[in-house]
Amino acid sequence: MPKFIATDYKVTINGTNFSTSLASVELPIEVETQDTTAFGATFRTAIAGLQTGSITLEFHQDFGAGAIDTILYPLLGTNATVTVRPAGTATSATNPAFTGTYLVTQYSPFNSTIGDLATLSVTWPLNGALTRATV
Repeated sequence: MPKFIATDYKVTINGTNFSTSLASVELPIEVETQDTTAFGATFRTAIAGLQTGSITLEFHQDFGAGAIDTILYPLLGTNATVTVRPAGTATSATNPAFTGTYLVTQYSPFNSTIGDLATLSVTWPLNGALTRATV
């Protein structure tokens, strides 16, 4: 997949497809650094430490049966498996699937101003490893 416009991300939470209810997704992955600088050095040195990650999702809120609120609210305080792919097509070398278990630490059912689209945004920490599948 060459350069592309983000129009067809596929995002599932515990197997439920939320793609048509999302306005944005962010999946930062970071590596901690551990300082290895010794006496006498004039520049710092470091090695890679543990990896960490999170996911931020911005939803168009929906209180209908089987919709956003009825699925996300009960997840608060539990783990949820989230998979993100850049396109709605099958997982492949050019459409990798990033899957992780996230601790659902927040849920805000209301985050809107009068006259605005009802939205909600969540950021959940990765709870374990993130996998990148290409098959």
